[in-house]
Amino acid sequence: MIISFLSDVDKVVPIEMALVVGCALFALSWVRPRRLVTDLHDGPRRRILIWVGALGSITVVAIASATSAIPVSIVGGTGFEGWWRRPAPLLAATLVLVVASIAMQRLPQPPRGEHVITPHRSWATFAPRPALGLGAAVALVIGATAGWQIAIAGPAPAEGPFFGYVPDYTTLPIYRSFNSGYGYVAGAGWPNHLATLITLAVAIAVLVLVLRHDANRAMPAQVTVPSTAPARQSTARLFTLLVVAGGITTLGALWLHVGSYGTTLVGLDERWVSAEQSFPQLTIDGEYSALARPMKMAGYVLQGAGVALALRLAVDTLRAAYATRTTASPRIDSPTAAR
Repeated sequence: MIISFLSDVDKVVPIEMALVVGCALFALSWVRPRRLVTDLHDGPRRRILIWVGALGSITVVAIASATSAIPVSIVGGTGFEGWWRRPAPLLAATLVLVVASIAMQRLPQPPRGEHVITPHRSWATFAPRPALGLGAAVALVIGATAGWQIAIAGPAPAEGPFFGYVPDYTTLPIYRSFNSGYGYVAGAGWPNHLATLITLAVAIAVLVLVLRHDANRAMPAQVTVPSTAPARQSTARLFTLLVVAGGITTLGALWLHVGSYGTTLVGLDERWVSAEQSFPQLTIDGEYSALARPMKMAGYVLQGAGVALALRLAVDTLRAAYATRTTASPRIDSPTAAR
């Protein structure tokens, strides 16, 4: 039923575009209207958090929507031209964190000569455990999928035969075996997936470093340690959820790609047949055809879920900013506020 519904929708709008399914899931998310971002606090970091939560999240949505719409509008290619599009949402979230971290370096620091406390906490001290668990699972699946696709790929002879979407021939290892060695299909290999693995590693490193630096930010001795927790918890929660949104969107794009070229069509007796069909003379087997279609459908949903999460972050950040606009919370990050 779901596959039939998505097929009908695809005739009207290109569901490959992340924003299409993302908007649908975003609307469904209001069944539970509880905010993901609850308190931004009235302190020096407030403006940074609003920028990250609203503008940063919308940037991830825009990048994901633009890159996912490109394959729908172009014809032709190299067989690995999408190497940069799939990790683009996660890279966008990572760059937002880098800019936010640079901005946070300019937050007020205790004056020189004043007695300060420099804590030694774990980078995950203030990060929400459910978000970290979800992010770890997404990272693991991205790494496993990309690694698998690199492992099954290799070069192919110039004479082929090649099936499905056939790009210009290259000696790069972008081909996988089709029908137990009968032919080759392009779309795998490190030219397609190495950038995704590198982006994943960079995103994890940046998130860990940014959270560690904020968790161990120096504070005046007269400021109580518990009073600094709420602002740092809000920061860690927002930063973690933004990276998770980018990661889910990238995972969806990755599965959509792997599933799409795993359901390769082959011309046989002037008919197009899918990789799941069999014939007396020839069995059309895409090597992992049993997984390909479910992965493709899951790719649509995951890509949309990442966009929906980013949209909720943007909206909930603005809601939280409006709700706390007139509240007067202590400026716990400012050395003068503690006096």
